[in-house]
Amino acid sequence: MKSLLAIERRQKIVDIIQEKKKVLVQELAVDFSVTEETIRRDLEKLENQGILKRTYGGAIINQGTNADMPLSVREISNKEAKMKIAERVSNIIEDGDTLMLDSSSTAFYVAKCIKRSNKKITLITNSLKVLIELQDIDNINIIVSGGKFRASAKSFIGKWSQSVIENYYVNKAIICCNGMDIERGVMDSNEEEATIKKFMAKSADKVFLVVDSLKFNKRSFVKIMDFEDVDYLYTDEPLTRNWQRVLEENDVKVEICN
Repeated sequence: MKSLLAIERRQKIVDIIQEKKKVLVQELAVDFSVTEETIRRDLEKLENQGILKRTYGGAIINQGTNADMPLSVREISNKEAKMKIAERVSNIIEDGDTLMLDSSSTAFYVAKCIKRSNKKITLITNSLKVLIELQDIDNINIIVSGGKFRASAKSFIGKWSQSVIENYYVNKAIICCNGMDIERGVMDSNEEEATIKKFMAKSADKVFLVVDSLKFNKRSFVKIMDFEDVDYLYTDEPLTRNWQRVLEENDVKVEICN
């Protein structure tokens, strides 16, 4: 593997451990052509961010249902897949639309795609990153929920944020999640973020769930909604038969963005 910057290498490690659930120091050192000590430092940083737990000779994914990665880490995790999803879902946004975007990394990439278009829309968000990305675009009317600022997610949460969101009604809500479980539905790792997403879904005519394939078969801390509350699901990989069946039963239309 070609030489990578430290942040790029850690991004790859995050992707690997999310897929395989564990990593070995020796194997990573060979794969990335760096020393084992370098890999140990990478794993230490990722452990401090709550992504993994170091073990003798390697690390395992943090399986805690309330494990909550900072936005800076989520942005680089499975980035290519998230960008494909964002590009596809941004195509359904039309002139005159009213939208809600949550504070997820995938929603931020949707905002980047919106920025490249010339569509006139009204956008309601609880994301500081989305606000900064779109603040200078004349065609976009931005309403920020305000409320308590959550630094790790660069988001606004709490009762004030909820009250702002529930006062609006929009065409489309574009929402991500931390986990998707066939039995328990759509889930998130942070209770206050999950509450904001619930309000967004209730305030929208159509709900678009944007999730990369790493979110499937993953339980998280708190339930956002049932699958019957989702109108469209955008993801990057073909679904298993079980997932196809469950989503068809709940009348969820699926778009595979690969």
